[in-house]
Amino acid sequence: MARSVVRGINAMAGSESGVAGHAMATLRGAAPAMTQQALAASTSSCPPGSKIRNAHLMWMDEVKMKLRRRARFRWEKSPKTVLFVKKVGDREVSARSREMAEWLLRRGLQVYVEPEAKATGDFPGDCEPWNPQDDMVDIDFGVVAGGDGTLLHFANLLGENEYYRSGRNDVRPLPPCVSFGMGSLGFMTSFQSEHFERVLDQVVGAREEGREIYTTLRTRLSCMKKTKDGRLRPAFSCLNECVIDKGLHPGLGKIELAVDGQAVTTVQGDGLIISTPSGSTGYNLAVGGAMVAPSVPCMLLTPIAPSTLSFRPVIIPESSKIEVSVPASARTEGRVIFDGHRMELLGHGESVVVETSKFPLPMINSNPRDQDWFNSITEKLQWNARVQQKPLTRD
Repeated sequence: MARSVVRGINAMAGSESGVAGHAMATLRGAAPAMTQQALAASTSSCPPGSKIRNAHLMWMDEVKMKLRRRARFRWEKSPKTVLFVKKVGDREVSARSREMAEWLLRRGLQVYVEPEAKATGDFPGDCEPWNPQDDMVDIDFGVVAGGDGTLLHFANLLGENEYYRSGRNDVRPLPPCVSFGMGSLGFMTSFQSEHFERVLDQVVGAREEGREIYTTLRTRLSCMKKTKDGRLRPAFSCLNECVIDKGLHPGLGKIELAVDGQAVTTVQGDGLIISTPSGSTGYNLAVGGAMVAPSVPCMLLTPIAPSTLSFRPVIIPESSKIEVSVPASARTEGRVIFDGHRMELLGHGESVVVETSKFPLPMINSNPRDQDWFNSITEKLQWNARVQQKPLTRD
C-alpha cells in the first residue's frame, strides 16, 4: 500500500522536466528585457521542457529521484493499517491518543502501536504491537501525537524496519504521516489534536469521496560509516540532521569535507552539521544556519563554532554525496550523531558518507505549498516579530 501511495504522489507531481520551469539566459551583449509578445513568439518554436534555446541539454547529475517536494496524492485503495506513535509520559497525550485509536478502530482500520505503549494500557486492547526489528507489515499511513521529537522517533522506527530497509539501502517508499502537535514546540506537526476527527476523516475517507491530500515529501538522509579499510557499515536514516563533532575532547576538532568525491575544505572547530530542510530550524538554526522550506531539494552544511571568521554556512544540491572524515593529523577523534537519536564514534582514518535517501517521508499538510511552514516559523519561532512602525502623522 505504501508503494501505491508514492506512485500516486509521483503521478501527481509530474515529470522531471518541470522542476526548474522555462529558463531564459541573457548573454553579454544581448538585448534588454523582451515584451510579452516577443517572448511568446521566441519560445513558440522551442520543444516542451526546453531549458536552453536551440540546444540539446545533457545533465551532469545522474539524478533519478524527483526533485520536487510539494505534491498531492490520491489513495489507490482505501487505507487499512495505521502505525500510531505517541509521546511517552504525558497524560494528556495518552488520553487523546486513546480517543484517536478508538476512532480509527471504529472505522475498521487495524491500529499498530509500539510494544511499550501497548504494555502501558494507553491504547485500546484491539491495537496490535508493532516491533520495528521484526514485524514486516505494510503500513498505509502513520499517526503521530506529540512534538517534533515524537515525529523524529516515528521516522527512525521506519528507518530501522527491515520491511523498508535492506542492509545499506532503502528499498520501499515510506507511508505518509499525519501529525498532531501535542509537544513543547511541534514545529513539524501540522494539525491540532482537538480537530482529530475531522482531520482523520479527511485522510481515511479521501478515496471514497474523491479527495486529494496535500503532502510535502520531506528529504531524508542516508548515512553510512566507512571504516579505515573502506568497508561501509549499515546505514542510519535521518529526517533532521547528521552531526559530526569532536565529542567530549576539549581540544580543537579537525575533519575533512569532500563533496561528490572532491576535497572541499578542512573544518577546524567543534564540528559540522549536515542538515535537511526539515532540520534547518533545529540545531542548524541554533548555530547560525539558514531556515529552508521543506519543499526545497537541498542539504545544508553548517559549521559548529569554526575557528575562522570566513567559514559561512552553505546550501548544496540534495543530489550531492558528502563524505566527512577524521584525518590522521587530527588531534582528536570524532563522533557522528544521527537525529540526536544514535551515535557512532569516528576514529582516525574513518569517515561518514551522507547522501539523500531515495524515499522521502511524505508529511500530510493542512495547506498546499509551504503555508504550514510559514505559519510555524511565524507563530512558533516568532520570525520577524517586532512592534510595527507607526505611520507619519500629517497635519
